[in-house]
This record gives sequence, structure tokens and C-alpha cells, in this order.
Amino acid sequence: MTTLPPALQPSSVTALAPPPVLVPPINFALVAPGVYRSGHPNRRNFGFLARLGLKAVVYVENADEYRRDGADFVQQHGLALYRFDLSDEEALFSPSGRKKLLEALSVLLDTRNHPLLVHDDTGKAAVTLVCALIRCFQRWALAAVYAEGDMFAGAGGSEGGGVGNAGREFIAMFDPATVELDLAHTPSWAVAG
Repeated sequence: MTTLPPALQPSSVTALAPPPVLVPPINFALVAPGVYRSGHPNRRNFGFLARLGLKAVVYVENADEYRRDGADFVQQHGLALYRFDLSDEEALFSPSGRKKLLEALSVLLDTRNHPLLVHDDTGKAAVTLVCALIRCFQRWALAAVYAEGDMFAGAGGSEGGGVGNAGREFIAMFDPATVELDLAHTPSWAVAG
């Protein structure tokens, strides 16, 4: 009968705790260096998000009170929270809707806020539209912008899942050169002119 050396005997082996399970929010992805997208994060996602070193969270869904657990996470980590209700695609064609969108883009395209997370409730509709506009700054072909949007949100908005016809029209007409940016703090991947 063989015996194990003392160093390998069960009483002297220290069990290692398993690493924590990290769960990204639904529809999470890197949009561009410093910009992440997702659906609304919840408590299960906070360990994952904490590792990203975020400086800001940009919520683009509605004007309702921000979820308590999310607000607690933002406060505990000293993050800036920006709110822009971009959920009504048709409102983007109005002066007030366009103003709100331009304010959101100025936050998203300012490296002083990076890294940041932009999200709506599901990671499908409003955040997909915002990310499509970021792709316009990156000079993506319109077909590629729509294809990426459909990948996250499904084809076009008939049941509120993705970007609808008004959103697609807005994306097609959007000209990044009309957006005033602070060039000293604009990411190198955003080509405005």
C-alpha cells in the first residue's frame, strides 16, 4: 500500500475558492473603445460592470425613475448618470428631440466620460439607434449599420423590438458633420467631417 507524501495528503491541501461568476447585462457589447452597450443592468451584472472601470452610465429609455439597484451601483462606484429619453423615434425629427439627441451624443463622444455604458431597458431599441449613429461617425456603410442593429434588436420595430421605420429614416438622414464636438476630447474613432 502506498501512501501519499505529506505535502499531498488531503489535510494539507488548501482548497481554492472558485472565482466569482461574472454575468454581463443582456445584449452587452463593445461599441467602440470606451463605449459599451446593453440592456438595463441588474444586481447579477454589477460584478462584471465593476471590472470595466466605468466613469459614466447613459440611460436612453424613458424619464421614469432610474431603478433603485442601478442607482445604488452608480452611487457606490462614483459614476456619472446621464438620462436622455430617446425612445420615441418620431420625436427625433422635432427640434426638442434633436436637441436631446445631440446632448446625448456630446456625452457619448467625449472621452472624459469613457469608459461608459449606454443602455435602455432591453438593449434593443433606443440603444440600437444611438449605436447606429455612432457607426455613422465611424463612416460605416448604411447596410452594415442596419445589419448590426437587426443583430441586436431583430428586424424593424413592429413590436417595439428594434429600430422602426422612423428610426431607420433618421439614421439614413443623419449627418455627423452637423454635430458640434469638442475636438480636444473626441475619440480618435469618431470621424465627424
